[in-house]
Amino acid sequence: MSSFSRTAASPTRPDSTEIATAPASFVEALAGLLAPDAAMVRLDRRAGKFPRTASAFDAQRQHVRQPLVDRQLVARWIVQHFPGLDPYLAHELDLATGRLTAVAAAEPATMAA
Repeated sequence: MSSFSRTAASPTRPDSTEIATAPASFVEALAGLLAPDAAMVRLDRRAGKFPRTASAFDAQRQHVRQPLVDRQLVARWIVQHFPGLDPYLAHELDLATGRLTAVAAAEPATMAA
């Protein structure tokens, strides 16, 4: 099932900058690794030597639990698909639209994994 048909488009955050739009095939493959209710993936900022991870959120921006190995795999796929991302900024990928945005503001408490 296409990830584009399973969720409504998320509103654009006022503190974000659009970087790119991912092809539907990439978003569908990525969504296949996530829980069915995931609507957005947040690529976390890199903290020191640790590899980046990703967190999934539903359409209401509530955290969707994912195993660490899946969160690391999703992060790796996003970084490989979009080379040159700033490792010290968080990035959000909307699974309904495929839009990747850089998020400049600090993470709200509801977004923490």
